[in-house]
Amino acid sequence: MSLLRWLAAASLLLGTVIAASFTTVDDDHDVLITNLLSWLRDNGAYINDAVVVRHVNQNDASTPRGLFATKTIEEGETIATIPWNLIIKSKDKTGEPGWSETDCGIIDATIEAMSGDNITPYGHYLLAQPRGYTPGFWGKEATELLEEMLNDRLPPNDVDDMLDSEWKKMCRGNVNNPLHVHAVMLVRARSDWDLLVPFYDMANHHNGKTNIQHKYNPYVESIKETGHSLIASKRIEVGEELYNSYNHCKNVCDQYLDHFGTPEMFLHFGFVEFLPQRWLFDFARVKFDLVQGEEDKVSVNFLVPPSERGMAMLREELDRLESFASKRRGMDYKEANITETEWTLLWQYFDALRDALSFAIKSDEALVDDVWKLDDDWWVRDGTIKATDDEHWIRPTPRDGDEEL
Repeated sequence: MSLLRWLAAASLLLGTVIAASFTTVDDDHDVLITNLLSWLRDNGAYINDAVVVRHVNQNDASTPRGLFATKTIEEGETIATIPWNLIIKSKDKTGEPGWSETDCGIIDATIEAMSGDNITPYGHYLLAQPRGYTPGFWGKEATELLEEMLNDRLPPNDVDDMLDSEWKKMCRGNVNNPLHVHAVMLVRARSDWDLLVPFYDMANHHNGKTNIQHKYNPYVESIKETGHSLIASKRIEVGEELYNSYNHCKNVCDQYLDHFGTPEMFLHFGFVEFLPQRWLFDFARVKFDLVQGEEDKVSVNFLVPPSERGMAMLREELDRLESFASKRRGMDYKEANITETEWTLLWQYFDALRDALSFAIKSDEALVDDVWKLDDDWWVRDGTIKATDDEHWIRPTPRDGDEEL
């Protein structure tokens, strides 16, 4: 499987909302962002004057940053255009449609951008990002605790694949060099496929409030001449935050639509997204969206009819999760060599996972066995479409009578 099939269009985040940075008047990070924006504009980038980078809560410097409108922005208006020469990409990337010759090249280019004597403001900005905040880059103890929680059944799957299976084996990368590991994580968490695009990676994710989108599809169109452009997908009022979607982005992320939900967002980007959320429990063949309705009531929208067998499996896992929490939540994480960030994110995801299971189990949806009659691609749009081998990212589920995988 191509490494870049696992790299998602992204921004950095901490906590329950994705964010690219932290800023106060006297903060070094504020200087990095100011320098970055000036460098971009001085070198031909267009950034809409009606957009600023600031804390989500202007009165709380501990909150993440985001992009905000200082003036009304009309639908279709350009938010930013970043020239090709300011984008970090594989050296063999020509700007033509299709893949670069090596999927590992974007990581190598990112390492180079953060090294040497002539680091650009974007390189300095990337260097200053927090280390190891996505689950695939946690320490050994935190990873083991997460795997205990997931029990090799609950999503996300293959938490430790990025470094060992892909970067080390496929790219022959150095997993012992902290800068190289940081570059791998940045590409996974911030890249737009095989491009690292300054400013683009500052937009936060929210599927319920998405108001910006790509102008051109960088995966099938050449953007060497046009640059990488973002536009407003709807009218944005003064004070509103500009939100992207990392898995439902229009005309770009179709390959993520069917399988890339809240667990995968947590694995790739290191945060638990706000509602709406998508959950796919492959071992139980249950797939649903959680949607927030009137008076903040959460409803369950099953995308495939659930079965009695599947719901029984979810009940079993929910009971096990409650036992896990009783045993582990009160432990001294510092003594266990787990960082505060790892600990906080683990339990944020636990809460979301437990709630998702609870909502599904308490639903009054009619139960039928149809899902177990489908093939291993049951989870795609209508449960029957055949996915190609390199698009099937979900672990196959067992048939009746088969050994469980």
